[in-house]
Amino acid sequence: MSESDTWSFASQIDLPNRAMSFGDGLFETMYWDGEKIRLFDFHLDRLRHGMEILELSVSGLQEHSLLQLIQSLNLDSESRLRWTVIRAGKGKYTPESSDVVQVLQISDFHRAPAIKHRAIISERIRLNPSIFSSSKSLNGIPYVLANLERKRNGADEIILLDNHGNVAEAGAANIFWEKGGEIYTPSLESGCIGGVMRRSFLDFLEERRIDFVQDLFPMDDLLKADRLWVSNVTGISMLGQIGSKAFQTDLPDYLLAFYKNSL
Repeated sequence: MSESDTWSFASQIDLPNRAMSFGDGLFETMYWDGEKIRLFDFHLDRLRHGMEILELSVSGLQEHSLLQLIQSLNLDSESRLRWTVIRAGKGKYTPESSDVVQVLQISDFHRAPAIKHRAIISERIRLNPSIFSSSKSLNGIPYVLANLERKRNGADEIILLDNHGNVAEAGAANIFWEKGGEIYTPSLESGCIGGVMRRSFLDFLEERRIDFVQDLFPMDDLLKADRLWVSNVTGISMLGQIGSKAFQTDLPDYLLAFYKNSL
């Protein structure tokens, strides 16, 4: 039996399971460019880190068979992949197993819009940094509620703050801004997700010796920005306006170079 034979097609998974009962698992949303998963090593690093925190068996990951499976499906166009890792077994809050069940979902890939014209600040949701906040856990309720708020207000993006009022991230993306030629982004201590595009962009800046600052920033700092953008696996979107404050939406040279290299 080959490694790819460990994956099977199924319309449902067993119920109940620990994902449904406790959100006991993690996921990675990945971009298949027609030939490979972009930034797959970064996805794998983040997933393994989260699994170690949840005390899941990292040896149970089947990344090689996952890649073999995708290759066997002959996906010759861009696709969105969601790789979900769930703790196996039952039990209540105390797990009975560290083994994992893995699920792969494949859907059409939709690139992020170049500009999100109107953004708002969430009035309902505050993020709290924790040992697992930088990972993509199956508890996505804060982001569900935030995006309901965004939709209700007819906005293109929503910005989330931490419990001290510092900028954390967007509704489904990391956030960056430029002021006076300096680049800023919230640190992971804000409770934001450790995004793979965030990591790739910061690596890009370091390689080119372009200065940037990671820290905790009050909302006032963000509103003084010249440019503001968000990024995730679907790409980069410039933000046009927050309230009465308008931002430049042209791509600076460094961001254009990164964008061309990344997508």
